[in-house]
Amino acid sequence: MRQMSSRWQKITLILGLCIFLIVQAYPQTFEERVDRYISSFPKHEEFQGVVLAAVGGKILLRKGYGLASREYNIPNGPDTKFQVGSISKAFTGILVLKMVEKGLIKLDATICDYLSSYPEDPGKKITIHHLLSHSSGIPHHYIAVPDYWKRHDKVFHTPKELLDIFSNISLVHEPGKQFTYSSPGFYILGAVLEQVGKKCYAELLREYIFDPLDMKDTRIENNRTVQSDMATGYMRGLTGLIRAGFEDKSTALAAGDLVTTAYDLFLWDKGMKADSDKILTAESKKRLYESIFPKQMMTYGGPVLKVPYDEGRKILTINRISGSSTGYMAAMDRFTEPDACVIVLSNVQDTEAMRILDHISDFLLRQHLGLHIGNPAPPTLTPPPTAEVSSMDKEKITSFYQHPDGSVSGVIRDGEKLYLLRYSKGDFAQRAFQLIPESPDVFKLGYLTAMKCHFFRDEKDGVLTFTTLRNGRPLSSAKKIEARDMNLSEYEGFYTSVELQKTFHFSEISSGISAENFLGKTSARMVYLEKDLFGFDYGFAEFTRYPDGTISGFKLVTKDVDSFLGSIFIKL
Repeated sequence: MRQMSSRWQKITLILGLCIFLIVQAYPQTFEERVDRYISSFPKHEEFQGVVLAAVGGKILLRKGYGLASREYNIPNGPDTKFQVGSISKAFTGILVLKMVEKGLIKLDATICDYLSSYPEDPGKKITIHHLLSHSSGIPHHYIAVPDYWKRHDKVFHTPKELLDIFSNISLVHEPGKQFTYSSPGFYILGAVLEQVGKKCYAELLREYIFDPLDMKDTRIENNRTVQSDMATGYMRGLTGLIRAGFEDKSTALAAGDLVTTAYDLFLWDKGMKADSDKILTAESKKRLYESIFPKQMMTYGGPVLKVPYDEGRKILTINRISGSSTGYMAAMDRFTEPDACVIVLSNVQDTEAMRILDHISDFLLRQHLGLHIGNPAPPTLTPPPTAEVSSMDKEKITSFYQHPDGSVSGVIRDGEKLYLLRYSKGDFAQRAFQLIPESPDVFKLGYLTAMKCHFFRDEKDGVLTFTTLRNGRPLSSAKKIEARDMNLSEYEGFYTSVELQKTFHFSEISSGISAENFLGKTSARMVYLEKDLFGFDYGFAEFTRYPDGTISGFKLVTKDVDSFLGSIFIKL
């Protein structure tokens, strides 16, 4: 009996340990599941911000992560305020339809009907509908004005001064013909609203949206008012998180100037779903979320996705809105049937807010609503076990590859890990994905479980090539860029890192340039890829020029720095 008792004790202990490990591996509550996911983010991608999730008007999670102020070590709390960028546009859409209800605006009226100083061409052919639906043909700000960030983004503008920047820009297509995302179109709507409402944009929002919904912590940023509980904006740099630059919010009128909290956005979602005319009538709400073009998801209230499930018998409707601002990212899913919402706010520019939103929304749908749609989100971003690949095999594919569209992908190394980083000169870098080996030639693409990269020698020309595949189907390919001898003497000289406050000497070598003691390497080699674009062990260096054509410096793009701004170096 004693032997039996001892055996049962051991069995009970083992079972108890197994149960403990299972509970640890698979958290039981929604909050624990999100915590486990957030805590798995790799270095340089740690999440900093607030997450809120609710079902049927009941909040399941409302929590801050990381720091609101790194300078003063103040954590993000559930009521920390953030800039939310283009989520502002959804509020402008509501305000326009409110003015339509009051008879102050007509959707088929033109810009010139409300702003007499606006040029007649194109002001007499662009309607309010065109502006609201991003079909005016007015290009986005930095596309319309290539040096917009330098000349305008950091300088105060009156509404008229802001509109004057874009009023004579050529349209990219005739109004109403197609969708072209345009913040300048919303600047015009902001000016129209102020004219018809005889109040500033901020007053109109307070009167018609914020106050009726008790959104006490939401306002328009004016770069002057001191705000309590406001998160400081950061961006990713060579040394970790660094302070983001300044942006004068007068240049984001009605398009990206909102400051709010996750809880206030929850109140807004709840108020808009309520069966009342407090904000808009039922007819106006219906109009707000009607598709602009057939088979497209854009509406006056932002993108609306229709996702079939239950073998196509049911439709999940999601109003998915997002925004970015200097130092901030924001994303929100608004589910109508069933009623739910998920909000992700971050005070780190370049945070993948949409990816985080997508994953947490999937957790919510599966765990609380029993909806298993598509492939499940990964429970963590911890890479799966990898196959053994020798350093020699890794070295063979560590290089730079040109895509047919002219963009370049670099297979770069960080210790023993390989990453794929794609970059287009003068544009954004795509997020770097870790290459997780299945064999020396086949690699999984980070957390994208359906994606793989296959490296091989092209049978026709023998050039090393890689193909990206999704579920086994080829998506794109790129060929290795061969070294070329060029006269690169103009790139020689001394360059100072603005962030590091340190100067490096660059000299010409065969097929590239070499930097002494650069970013921890005794001698870092940069390979010439095309004019003003070089590749090196950690990523890319895109050289910039003054108007007279001489080199002014370069932008360094690695897997760890901001994908748009990079890290700036200036030539002495």
